[in-house]
Amino acid sequence: MDVTRQPVSRRFLAALAVMLVVCLVLSAGIGVVFGNNKISQPIDPSSQTDPADPNQGTDPGTDPGPGPAPKPAGVRPGRNIGGTGAISRSGDKTDPDDDTPLTPQQKAAAMQDYTIDPRTGKAREIKVCDKNYLLLINRTHPLAESYVPDDLITVNRVVSGAGVKGETDKLRRDAALAFESMVDAAEEAGIKIRMRVGYQSYEYHKTRIYDRYVSINGQSYADTYSCAPGLSEHQTGLALDIAGPPNYKLSQDFLSTEEGKWVRAHCFEYGFILRYTEGTDKTQGSTTGFVAEPWHLRYVGTECATEIMAKNLTLEEYLGILK
Repeated sequence: MDVTRQPVSRRFLAALAVMLVVCLVLSAGIGVVFGNNKISQPIDPSSQTDPADPNQGTDPGTDPGPGPAPKPAGVRPGRNIGGTGAISRSGDKTDPDDDTPLTPQQKAAAMQDYTIDPRTGKAREIKVCDKNYLLLINRTHPLAESYVPDDLITVNRVVSGAGVKGETDKLRRDAALAFESMVDAAEEAGIKIRMRVGYQSYEYHKTRIYDRYVSINGQSYADTYSCAPGLSEHQTGLALDIAGPPNYKLSQDFLSTEEGKWVRAHCFEYGFILRYTEGTDKTQGSTTGFVAEPWHLRYVGTECATEIMAKNLTLEEYLGILK
C-alpha cells in the first residue's frame, strides 16, 4: 500500500503547486486593474498640477468638471497684451523654466487686472499695482472709485490759486520729485513752468469738474471736453497740467511757446510724456479718445518716456492696447 500511494501524493502536490502559482498570478493581475499594485509607475510631469497656482490646469473655454483640466498649451497668464479678462499678478511668469525678460509693455499689461462688464464686453474697473507707472487709463479702462495712491506728496511749484491746496497740489512721490527736478533744469535754462493741477480724487473730479460741466454745458459737452469720474488720469497721481508765464493758464498754443518747446524737448529726460497731442475732438480715429491737451503730462519713467517721445507714440500705441 505504501508503494502505490507515493506516486499519487507527488502528482497531487505538483497540481497544488500549479494552482497556487495560477492564483498568485491572477491576484497580481486583479490588483493592477483595481489600482492596488504597490509598484510605483513613472509619472508624466506634464500631467501634474501645482496646487499653489490658481491659473494652472484651467481653461476658461471649457468646463473642467470635478477635477483639474489639462493646462492649455502656450497659455501664460501675465504675459497677455491688451486682452480682456483676468490677467495675473504683477508681471509674474507661470513657467519657471522661461527666463525671457518681460518687456515694459508686458509688465504693464500684466499689472492691469481687467473686470469685464458683461453688457459691453469692455473693462469697467482696473485694480492697480502701485508700482505700475505704465497704468493705462482712458475711456474704456477706468479706475475704481475707491482707488487712492498711497504715496502722494505735495508739489512745491504750483500756480497759486489754480488748484485746491492739500488736494490737487499733490502727485505720487516719484512723479513729484521728477517734476521738481525738471522745473529746476528748466529754470537753469531760463524757462519757468508750474503745475496747475496734479492729483484729483474720484469724488473731486465728479463734483468739481464733471458735474459742473454737465450743469453748465450739458452731457455731450462734458463727455467730449472732460470725462466721467474714473476715466481721468489725474486720479492716478501720475498726471499733471502745466503752464507758463505770463498768466499760467492752460492754452492750446502751449507747445508753440518757449516753455512748451522746452518741455517737448526735455520732458522724457525726467520720465514724462506729452499724453494728449493728437486730434481736436473725440473721434473714432483718435487713439486716446480725448481732445488734444498739450499741457497734460504723464509720468511713465525715463526708460519708457524716452522711447515713447522718440517714436511719437501715444501710450495706447506703446502698450499695444487699442480697445
